[in-house]
Amino acid sequence: MDSQQQIERGIELLKLCQELQSEKDGIDRPAFGVIDKTKTLDSFALDVQAAIVNMGSLYTLFALLESLTTIGKKLEAEGKLSVSGGDSYADAVLSYFKSSCSPE
Repeated sequence: MDSQQQIERGIELLKLCQELQSEKDGIDRPAFGVIDKTKTLDSFALDVQAAIVNMGSLYTLFALLESLTTIGKKLEAEGKLSVSGGDSYADAVLSYFKSSCSPE
C-alpha cells in the first residue's frame, strides 16, 4: 500500500470511528464535511474533523519530503551536503538552505 492509499485508509478509519462511537453513545453526529444543524457537533466530532484535516495534510507533506530528499541527494552528489546514515535528507537540506540564506 503506497502512502496515498495509507492516508485514504486512515481517513476512512477516522470516519468509521466516528460512526461507531455515534452508534455506541446514541449521538447523531454529522459526517465529515457535511453541515447539518440537526446533528450534534460535539467535542468528539470536532476532534475527528481536526484529525481528518491533519491526515489530509499528509498528502502535501509527503510530497514536500520527497522533493527535499531528491534535492538533498543531488546536493550530496555535488559535495555540498553530507548526510549520515539514519539522518534525514529533508532536515539536512533545510539546514543547508538556512545557513546559505542567513545574513553574515
